[in-house]
Amino acid sequence: MKQQNYTGYFRVYQNDTAITKVSTNDFRQTKLTHGAHYALPAGEGFYYGYKTLAKAMQMAKTGALAHINLLLGMGKAGEAELLQYRMDHYDDLNNNLIDANIDKARVTADYAL
Repeated sequence: MKQQNYTGYFRVYQNDTAITKVSTNDFRQTKLTHGAHYALPAGEGFYYGYKTLAKAMQMAKTGALAHINLLLGMGKAGEAELLQYRMDHYDDLNNNLIDANIDKARVTADYAL
């Protein structure tokens, strides 16, 4: 049996550090409706797609740091949200998204080609 050639990408939601691998050949039956409405997802539903894991990791880290800086800029008003954000994303920010792991993902991808 021939191996299927699946194409995928890595999804990073805005202001989140989790990276999800998504297959673009994931065929599911869709429910058809008349009068489709198109809109960008609001707030938490907005995501970016990246071709490589290393790029997704790098951009997740960049987005998280930008969000942290935004919360720091709010001063006292953003203090509670900043503390909660740091607790929720502690593992990703301090273990998973460090530069050594991003470089390791980049090297691994280069050898996979």
